[in-house]
Amino acid sequence: MSPRATRWLLFGALVLALPLPTIGPFDGFVPTVRYAILLGAAGAVALAEGAAGPVPGILALLGANLALGLALVWALAWGLARLSRALPDGLRGGLALAAVAALLGVASLFEIYETGFGRAPRANLFGLFG
Repeated sequence: MSPRATRWLLFGALVLALPLPTIGPFDGFVPTVRYAILLGAAGAVALAEGAAGPVPGILALLGANLALGLALVWALAWGLARLSRALPDGLRGGLALAAVAALLGVASLFEIYETGFGRAPRANLFGLFG
């Protein structure tokens, strides 16, 4: 696997599963993709109902969380891929796939997320999106 493919694989897995703290008045420790989903839902509400009251502030906070999360995850994936450049392609790919499997396994089996907007205060990956 090339360093570029490694970076994109790690980026996708980290966006999907790496818990990051929420900035702003909301409590939470969720993956970046959750901010994208919430921003899309809030944007749809703003388009359908109008963006009055607290809606612009909520959109701004969710957008800031998404932008900062994507930047942090991209930097982490870039750094990990850069560190692995000296490894042979086969070993690099195997390590990247093992890291992704470990991350998704831990996120699926253990309640590592603090949802903030969910039905339960803590959840695993399935509970977060279920």
